[in-house]
Amino acid sequence: MKTILQKAALFIAGISFAAITHATVITVTVANLSFSPASFTANVGDTVMWMWAAGTHTTTSLTVPAGAATWNNPMTSASPMFNYVITQPGSYTYWCNIHKTSMEGSFTATVAAGVPVVSNSIRDFVTVFPNPASGMLNMHLKVSTDNEELIISDVSGKEMLRQNPASIDNAINVSTWPKGVYFYSLKRKEQMLNGKFEVQ
Repeated sequence: MKTILQKAALFIAGISFAAITHATVITVTVANLSFSPASFTANVGDTVMWMWAAGTHTTTSLTVPAGAATWNNPMTSASPMFNYVITQPGSYTYWCNIHKTSMEGSFTATVAAGVPVVSNSIRDFVTVFPNPASGMLNMHLKVSTDNEELIISDVSGKEMLRQNPASIDNAINVSTWPKGVYFYSLKRKEQMLNGKFEVQ
């Protein structure tokens, strides 16, 4: 029985790894009244990473496909990076909410072979509270915790926490963490769900 379970676990891990390796990170530089590149194509499962270079801007969605999450994030020296995981195929348009039509961008997403479409946003799977947090951060998972791995990183990419959630309700002590924005990734079978929270 143990051998069968071990083989099953390796099989599931192999499926998860194969799905995750399809995903890539597409960097968009934010500066000088422009998003660079201004338009591009991507696959469902890819991550768009906006990187601040100069000025005071936002990345704010205008139109997204049905089922995709909208976004509105400042792009400044205090908030220099924002990640968005593409969950739905279709056309996406966005702009800087400060400079509006003077600073727009777009991308088109397609479904790559072997990458599942996530039918809902991260909020349908995970609830994080309070947000911002200063002591204990509570993470409620609205799905089972089988074969899941939670990773939390700061804006520089430094890994702050990596663990397998023990239950659907998890308490994380962030009282000693530096103030700022943190990104979390929940690897769940073939899917990777991303979100963010703030520590004050």
